[in-house]
Amino acid sequence: MTDLFEHASVAPAEPTTVKSARRKPASRFAGFSFREIIFFAAAAVVFVWGAWVTKTIAFDGPGRQEFVQLQLQGIIGEYLQAQARSNADEQTAARETAVFMAALDETVSGLSQSGKVVLVHEAIIGGDVPDVTPSVKAAVYAKVPRPQPAQALAAPPQGQAARVEQEMQSFMAANVGGQVGGQ
Repeated sequence: MTDLFEHASVAPAEPTTVKSARRKPASRFAGFSFREIIFFAAAAVVFVWGAWVTKTIAFDGPGRQEFVQLQLQGIIGEYLQAQARSNADEQTAARETAVFMAALDETVSGLSQSGKVVLVHEAIIGGDVPDVTPSVKAAVYAKVPRPQPAQALAAPPQGQAARVEQEMQSFMAANVGGQVGGQ
């Protein structure tokens, strides 16, 4: 086998130093390059602008929202009770209730369009939230009349009352009296 370096008569060359390929930046400020400083300044400007926009929209804007409470269940329940006490037939009552509900929906939508956030009364746990129930009720009843209660039925004639009483007594005597005596 032959030695690969046997014919090498030239002495190995001295190692040369490799110069850094990195250039020194023209100006350095506390160890940061000009590009890093520009990037940091741009990020700070974007952050400040975002904070300003958020503050303007959420707190200072013309559409600032206000929370109000509404006893919606009470208004609807009151109307339905009045409708049940009226002498209106089923079709008329259904039609009047639909008109009432539409007027109520329109009134509540008007509140939300004016920048108010409407919370139902049952959803409020604490805090001071203005109650708009009386004003909503007044606005709805300005558009829709309240159902009028039915007139009290005239008292049945005396003969009919006596006949009903007699039938009840005979029923009680036949059914209840028979069970009591049979035991």
